[in-house]
Amino acid sequence: MTRLPRRLVLAATLAAPFPAWAQAGFLPGHGVRIVVPFAAGASMDSIARVLGRGLEPGWHQPVVVENRTGAGGNIGAAAVAQAAPDGLTLLIASSGMMTVSPHLYRDLGFSLVQDLAPVAMLGSLPNVMVVPASSPAHDVAGFLAAARAAGKPIIYGSPGSGSYIHVTGALFARETGLAAEHVAYRGSAPALTDLAAGRLDVMFENLPGALPLIRDGRLRALAVTSPARSPSLPEVPTTAEAGLPGVQAVAWFAVYAPGKTPEPLRAQIAGDIAAVQRSDEGARALAGLGLTVEILGPTELGALAERERTRLGEIVRAANITLD
Repeated sequence: MTRLPRRLVLAATLAAPFPAWAQAGFLPGHGVRIVVPFAAGASMDSIARVLGRGLEPGWHQPVVVENRTGAGGNIGAAAVAQAAPDGLTLLIASSGMMTVSPHLYRDLGFSLVQDLAPVAMLGSLPNVMVVPASSPAHDVAGFLAAARAAGKPIIYGSPGSGSYIHVTGALFARETGLAAEHVAYRGSAPALTDLAAGRLDVMFENLPGALPLIRDGRLRALAVTSPARSPSLPEVPTTAEAGLPGVQAVAWFAVYAPGKTPEPLRAQIAGDIAAVQRSDEGARALAGLGLTVEILGPTELGALAERERTRLGEIVRAANITLD
């Protein structure tokens, strides 16, 4: 073998363990950070950890999930927006963050739209209307009857003011005509704890976050907010079936990168994420969290987010949700 082929063989051998995007922008030994802007134990956190475990073998690098909570997800989002656009820092973002929050904050110090770049859709899921196991309500009609008989506002929680879960609760109050008081928490986990303890009346949590407590018997599911029933809770009716067709909310989760991350690099990362979504283990784990997997790359995700920003902006204004 001549000297030149030996060098080519050596180069190919060294490059082989790393995926295409790694060869373009990856820095071996640095590791990848996935920022989750809500508390550990929330739906987004569980999804991020499934994704990280799925990506590590192919990337040959540690993938660390970092929880950066506060301000309805904006503290974590700001950390990613300010990071180097090298593919090493990614954000798990919710539909609420990317479509509702832009209507709620006049000055975050950064732009959720311009300083974060879409990478890949992970999947969608309904919110689920849940009440404490001690609640007298066993269906939506029973909840409405009890709330009206009580003659006082219902109290509902969310992982933060302006979150998609908050907007869903406000939509429910508007559609039913119930007086309601919103309590914002630093993440879904503490809100669900208070709900299970009876300190809240109801919550419209993302399905993965509520599912363990439903299965443990600590919470009771009254309805899902999707057009069709969820395979994870096939016995639970939709809000439309329960007589509230106007209360529909399907949340989605997606990966974003710092705004100046090159599109080819984002597309390559999206391809690796899609491989996890298509794998038997990844698909099974995501479905176990109640997520309906949807594979969209940067362009398609960006277009979806823009459409949803327009639609949900109308709901925010109609419900008069303001933060600053």
